[in-house]
Amino acid sequence: MLLDRQVLILQSIVENFINTNQPVGSKHISKDIKFSSATIRNDMSKLEKEGFIMKTHTSSGRIPSEKGYRYYVDYIKSEYEITQQDSSKLKKILEENVYSEDNFLEKNAIVLSDLTNCTAVILAPTRTDKRINKIELILLSSRSILVILITNIGEVFQQNYKMDADFTDEDISEVNKLLKMYFYDVDMAQAHILIQKELENYLKDRINNYDLIVVALERLLKNKIKKTIALGGKYNLLKQPDIDNLDKLKEVVTLLEEDKIVDLIDSNFNGKETSIKIGQELALGNIDDLSLVSSKYNTERGEGVIAVFGPKRMDYKKVMALITCVKDNLNNNLK
Repeated sequence: MLLDRQVLILQSIVENFINTNQPVGSKHISKDIKFSSATIRNDMSKLEKEGFIMKTHTSSGRIPSEKGYRYYVDYIKSEYEITQQDSSKLKKILEENVYSEDNFLEKNAIVLSDLTNCTAVILAPTRTDKRINKIELILLSSRSILVILITNIGEVFQQNYKMDADFTDEDISEVNKLLKMYFYDVDMAQAHILIQKELENYLKDRINNYDLIVVALERLLKNKIKKTIALGGKYNLLKQPDIDNLDKLKEVVTLLEEDKIVDLIDSNFNGKETSIKIGQELALGNIDDLSLVSSKYNTERGEGVIAVFGPKRMDYKKVMALITCVKDNLNNNLK
């Protein structure tokens, strides 16, 4: 456990580094908290030994480690008060002409990105209870199949696929047997796992070119469960001094492709009200300078996610407060 004084010193280091992107020394800290520089230096040494802060090569100041950021986010409870100017920008969205759900989500994402200087992502609300009642294949010709999908809420999706090999009625009948067995009352988001495990294993010894059918089924499912996203400040991350070399910049640009950013949010959002992943917790390989704050919102149309993707040095308190305001916008106005 940290002493109260050490908590104050850690808070000062984190918040000063967030604001300035410069290592923080004992003299600077003594302006925030009324202890002697010698006392502060002694506690800084203890914080460094415990792994909460670390020394840079360029000065005698300290910067937060990931452990320090994590402690700050989890245990240092300081309220962030949104400025009147920021609040006005968020409220102004409600006064503008909004022609569709997508348009409303995009406006909120853009304002959130502007206010945080990060990349803001909003996943449109979706029904979390949507399940598959039936999937069936119909052979239209030897090289053409129709895939039909029916959900538990009565939606019917169908897609025609041109195949690169010939199939018979017997082949399609064999596939439908398994689809009937395994794909009744299955969560749509989990169906692809069944396709890869059960369907593929079953078909590979029974049907030639079975992989073409597996691909067709996966395409239909991916298309129908694909999440609609609103993206704001897509390239704000590239303006951050924290991404300081060309290789990292290239990797970040790749991450910002829509499908990948959705995957990133899905894989790091744990379903809790708010999730914060810092640095290496995101498991992005060579990129350990980024963090992701995400929070779910609920509307009559279903559940969605608001996320802010930014540098590890982001202002977490401000970001969480602004996400709460955007959540209120969406919860109260998406009908």
